[in-house]
Amino acid sequence: MHPQLQPGDRMARSDLHAHFGGRLQGRIRPSKTAPVILLITTPGAHESQHDGWTGHHFHFQGEGQGEREQRITNGNRVVAEQAASGRSLLLFVAASDGLVRYLGAYRVDPDIPYVRVSLPIVGDAVQPPRTGYVFRLVPEAGTPVPQGVPAAPPIASSTVIREQDLALPFHPRPGTERGRKATSIEEEAERLLKDYCDHLRYLGHEVRRYYVTPARELLPLPVDLFNRTTNELVACSGSTARTHMLTAFGELLDMRRFFAPSPQLVMLVPSKPRHDLADLCAAYDVTLVWPDGRDQFLSLEPTSTV
Repeated sequence: MHPQLQPGDRMARSDLHAHFGGRLQGRIRPSKTAPVILLITTPGAHESQHDGWTGHHFHFQGEGQGEREQRITNGNRVVAEQAASGRSLLLFVAASDGLVRYLGAYRVDPDIPYVRVSLPIVGDAVQPPRTGYVFRLVPEAGTPVPQGVPAAPPIASSTVIREQDLALPFHPRPGTERGRKATSIEEEAERLLKDYCDHLRYLGHEVRRYYVTPARELLPLPVDLFNRTTNELVACSGSTARTHMLTAFGELLDMRRFFAPSPQLVMLVPSKPRHDLADLCAAYDVTLVWPDGRDQFLSLEPTSTV
């Protein structure tokens, strides 16, 4: 613990800066007068969307906004190298009255210091997410359980497959920016998934949805649909544009490894795609399915002639 601070102490940011020096702005502020690094979390803010207490660790999102990928440089490097530098991490939470409240002293977990996550780009619902980092902080002796901070999920020690309610919306996906509206392509994928799910259930098929959290990862990955009757894994693309179909294609190849026996792969699209993309799917044994406009669905098997 820092001798001049007690958990629960409140102060203005300017006073914090006057005492410890360093940067006046930013989430990560290395001190110029003491062997400490000041960390400031702001619950509900975009830059703190992965911050919170897991029960054993405090997760603290790395700094770096805009369109650029986060990197282990500048402030992020200072935190990552905390153990080597011998500095303590002093954690504060921004309060609604403009002050900051001291939570206690922390250090970076030596076993898994950080995990990578996908971060949406603020104000751009179409551009793919960028890579970000979440640091895993362990409280030092004397630091109490933090109060008044969000709860955060721990990383998985082994792969976890969790079933989801079919009635819940399929999109947007977990980890997307809080409050972000779905794009027209995501809305189309939502409609397609609901209609196809209803179609399969009408045929008497047993349909499920899952979230898969791989070992040593933080965020769950969605499985759009799984047809247990036919052992088919379904991923949906709300557009037949190459970029969107390749995303769904990658999801199928990624998620297949978590299910045994290995499932058949199905890509749900809004209309029949052009020959080149159909050939790509056929080369990897992916069945294409699309609505026929009369409450039915057409399919193109990998062995079919396009």
